[in-house]
Amino acid sequence: MRLVMWCLVICSVLAVSTITAAEPFRRVDERRAGQVGIRKVVGRHLQLYTDLPASHAVDELPVVFDAAVEQWAAYFSVPLSQVADWRMQAFLMRDRAKFAALGLMPETRPDFVNGYSQGLELWMDEQPSDYYRRHLLLHEGTHGFMFSQLGGVGAGWYMEGMAELLGTHRWKDAKLTLGHMPTSREETPMWGRIKLLDEASEAGGTLGLGDVMTFNAREAMSTEQYAWCWAMCKFLDSHLQLREQFRQLPAHVNDANFNLQFRQRFRQDWADLQFEWRAFLTALDYGYDARRMTISHTPSARIESEDMVVIAADRGWQSTGWLLKAGQSYRISAAGTYQIAKDSQPWLCEPGGVTLEYHAGRPLGMLLGLLRMEGEDGRVSPLAIGLQAVIKPRSDAILYLRVNDSPARLADNKGDLRVTIEPQ
Repeated sequence: MRLVMWCLVICSVLAVSTITAAEPFRRVDERRAGQVGIRKVVGRHLQLYTDLPASHAVDELPVVFDAAVEQWAAYFSVPLSQVADWRMQAFLMRDRAKFAALGLMPETRPDFVNGYSQGLELWMDEQPSDYYRRHLLLHEGTHGFMFSQLGGVGAGWYMEGMAELLGTHRWKDAKLTLGHMPTSREETPMWGRIKLLDEASEAGGTLGLGDVMTFNAREAMSTEQYAWCWAMCKFLDSHLQLREQFRQLPAHVNDANFNLQFRQRFRQDWADLQFEWRAFLTALDYGYDARRMTISHTPSARIESEDMVVIAADRGWQSTGWLLKAGQSYRISAAGTYQIAKDSQPWLCEPGGVTLEYHAGRPLGMLLGLLRMEGEDGRVSPLAIGLQAVIKPRSDAILYLRVNDSPARLADNKGDLRVTIEPQ
């Protein structure tokens, strides 16, 4: 019986899989597809063919896709009326051979890894978690939406970064949130982007913004490259002062010089962006609170005598405005009592930190410093300041300060501390 079934499939190849201008999808002979276990699941904006057995997680994929269309339209400023009848066709595969025998694989890249989109069609291999299966669908769906509604996808980093940004999602109680910042590993099984970036940074492989911009979408990207693309788009899309500029980039996706347009748009902020990007990678973690972690900058001046600043406990890196000379020693002293919380339990804390609890290898609530040295484009490492420390920068640098806490748990901190500096 099985042999007969495969013979029917092989004989049907010539009768299927034609695409015309009037009909953007290849035709699927559903009777013959059904004979080899391929079934159809339909939504408003997606028709899905799969050889997976019926299950809630698989059969709700068109519902998830339908919910995404409205959010894609809002993000890219596409009128809803324009996408009212817009549809894609998807193939979710456990056994590629069945789809290949029916002529249902993409002609341009039949050996794709995990997922691929071409025009208004997309292909996905079965994934080991329900989350990552949805993620892959939304990733490839973003490509299809941008190609069809914007006419292009921009440079490689932007193309894959936007697909990763809008593929990273939250699906709970039948409500979808695109561009979601995962709060834990458990929320996004098999996603692993933050882990990949941590491992790359620890190994000394931190990439600058310019490095990520060189990624070429015409070549198959590694999972690590996808992580870098996601991080760059997430960083810019979450930036309080610059996100509106970033969200104007879809207007340039058809420009051959997309990267040049990007640099020109951010040229006045490029030096700040390079530093903020490195600081972002240093602190990036699940639940990252972009609003509170956005760095505040102030005009800088050399320190010739004692000076004092106030640092808020519920914010990320804050500029002191202190420009430290290369080779000069400075004594930093901190004082004050503020509230820092652990699992919603408020603790009173001083700049030395709470030694009963640690975050990133240092006492929770401890005062940290970060030196901004112009021209450096590698990993930046926070300095332990605590109650007092002496700093001697190897080159001219601006000092930034914050208290040591998870970037996901700043909201429940309260109070501030006073920090003074004195040249030695």
